[in-house]
Order: sequence, then C-alpha cells, then structure tokens
Amino acid sequence: MKQKILAIILLILVIAFVSVNTVILDRQIERTTEEVKGLVVDNPGAIDEADRLYSDFMRREKYMSITVSHDDLTSIEDCFVEMIGYLSVRDAPNAEVTKSRLIGCLEHLRRLSGFNIDAII
Repeated sequence: MKQKILAIILLILVIAFVSVNTVILDRQIERTTEEVKGLVVDNPGAIDEADRLYSDFMRREKYMSITVSHDDLTSIEDCFVEMIGYLSVRDAPNAEVTKSRLIGCLEHLRRLSGFNIDAII
C-alpha cells in the first residue's frame, strides 16, 4: 500500500513540476517575443535595444536550457547575433528579415514547450 501512495505522490509532483515549468517557459518566451516584435529596426537606437533584448534572453536562457532543446536555443541566439550584426552596419532590410526569423524561432519554441502533441513527439 505504501508503494501505491508513493507512486501517486510522485505522479502528482511530476505533473505539478511540468505544469509550473510550462507556465514559466511560456511567460518568458512570450515576453521575449513581444519585445522583439516591438523592436523598430529603422530606429537609430535599435542596436542598443537589440543588445538589451539579447542580454535579457541570455539571462532567461539559463533557466530555459534546463528543459528546452539546445538546438532551438542556439537557433534563437544565432538570429539575435545576425540581427545585431545587420543593425550595426545599418542594414535595415536584412535586419527586418532576421527579426522575422527570430520571431518564428521563438514561436516554434513556445509551441514545442507547451501542452500539446508536438511537445511529446
């Protein structure tokens, strides 16, 4: 009987931890996505804003890397670095394209870290 109670308690704990982790990841990814969408690449101060967003993401990534695929996180980092590079040479059209790719990568990460069949497969 003790084994069944322990198994039920462990199951409840696992479900609780997975739920809390999913909510935290969703909020972090949503915040990053909204901030990136708000970035105006034609703005002269866009490089400073992009650097700040990248620093914020790197801070959040420490938690995300515990449960999220490193390949997905690396894709997001690559997009940030590429966008910052384009902004540093004032290449707004390519920066806008990279920003769109970055948003796509973030939305892909949110889809994979949520409660859905994609997260299981």
